[in-house]
Amino acid sequence: MSTEAQAPAESSSSHIAVGGATSGLTINLHPLPILNVSDHLNRSQLTSAGPSKVIGALLGTESNREISIVNSFELILVASDGDVDMGEGSTSASANINPNLLNTTFFETRRDQFKQVFPTLDVVGWYSVGDSPTAEDVTLHQQLTEIIDTPIFLLFHPNHSPASQALPVTIYEAALAEGGKDNSTEGKFVELAYGIETGEAERIAVDGVSRGGMGGEGEESTVIANLTTQRNAIRMLYERVAVLLQYITAVINKTAKPDHNILRQVSALVATLPTMDAKEFREELNTEYDDVQLTAYLTTLTKQLNALSEYADKHNLLHPPPNDDFTGPHGGMRGGGRGFSGFDYAGGGGGGRRRR
Repeated sequence: MSTEAQAPAESSSSHIAVGGATSGLTINLHPLPILNVSDHLNRSQLTSAGPSKVIGALLGTESNREISIVNSFELILVASDGDVDMGEGSTSASANINPNLLNTTFFETRRDQFKQVFPTLDVVGWYSVGDSPTAEDVTLHQQLTEIIDTPIFLLFHPNHSPASQALPVTIYEAALAEGGKDNSTEGKFVELAYGIETGEAERIAVDGVSRGGMGGEGEESTVIANLTTQRNAIRMLYERVAVLLQYITAVINKTAKPDHNILRQVSALVATLPTMDAKEFREELNTEYDDVQLTAYLTTLTKQLNALSEYADKHNLLHPPPNDDFTGPHGGMRGGGRGFSGFDYAGGGGGGRRRR
């Protein structure tokens, strides 16, 4: 499922070529990369003492001139020791900076690992975080251009206004050179329009993430979240069944025009449901119910026995027997000591006789 494409916005950044020539790419962005970038930014802010550069690679597929971004992974930077040439379009101030560079060894290792797990996905670009592209972004993009062909650049905006209806994401590609020093676009980005593409599984996952922990802590939060999800699923199923029932009733009463395609689908759906009054169904239901109850009983019994054993150990530590020579030569109790269970132990060694 796709939504309407996000149109490029005007920007005053010196590294954006407004109205620059593009390669005509069609970008489809899935929700997972957006969640990954947001999670990467939050973890970086919580674990870093100061501001740090957040970058990563974008995984996706490319067919003709259409690119789908479906996943991402994080990358790391290494300090640069020398000056970096930023291109003819860069200012003298930005050309003399000493930016960080991409750790290409780590990049290639992670790319090969993801290729083994997701053989259909390739690295189609990279992402970073900021309000607008910087000179360091230009340097990193030029470095990635030497590794992969025509990478795209996704910029996540952390200071995005909550009132805005647009996503806090902008996608760029390197501007095509126009020739001539006065209007050269070398070392600049041009913004691309993109669309949001989601599947059924992705919509369910995003809905679950947006609901959060539902309050509570620990196991309580998990239980409440699971129960809330089940309640919403049952309510949605009930509402859809009610719509079907209303339609069937209207067709029977001849107040609605029958649609044979819909009726065939309803018939196929009903045929897949189990017969609730069948003897086999009732027996299977009772068997599963008994198994669940027995499992829950055994779990509770095991926990209680474990708690009782821990309590007995602690009691014996706090209340030792009155005589010092409580343990016999063979590891048994002797001397008529009284154990935790209230029995008196008579006799020595390990074969003592219990008596009330």
